[in-house]
Amino acid sequence: MWDYIDKVFEGYPAETKIVQKMIKIGISVKILYDEPKLFCDAIEIKPNSIARAFNVDRRVVVNLIKKIIDDNKLFAFFSNLEPISNFENSGSKIGFGVIEIIPVDASKPGIIAGVMNILADGGISIRQVITDDPDLIDNPRAIIVTTEPVSGEMLNKIKKVDGVKAVLLL
Repeated sequence: MWDYIDKVFEGYPAETKIVQKMIKIGISVKILYDEPKLFCDAIEIKPNSIARAFNVDRRVVVNLIKKIIDDNKLFAFFSNLEPISNFENSGSKIGFGVIEIIPVDASKPGIIAGVMNILADGGISIRQVITDDPDLIDNPRAIIVTTEPVSGEMLNKIKKVDGVKAVLLL
């Protein structure tokens, strides 16, 4: 799918950045009363808001929406996107543990499984795992939110998991 998205928006760097952000945060494109609209869950987002956020002309956003609507494959994908909560920045404020895993190669299988095994062996439950798609993000990473802070000893064990380049406590 990513190759297809890259092909459709090739030569349109502003549209590409907007599409990447739409995917990351779950902004969908839907038809409402015969008009294409942008949504974050049930909240409509105006093209002007997106244009201001990316410092582009509103017409760039309108053109992007039209491309998505006119392409059955893109529309099927973008009409079904959903937003999710992300406790990366707020989790530690309410007593959760938050760690960032930086992989050597994010497409290598077993990195998350290795980290999860260490946490499970330590009796720590997982609240949330969010990973970046290595085909979409240049420097992908994983954010793991746990029910309690992770000890230094566990962090050292996690650093030794095959495929882990670095571990950061957030």
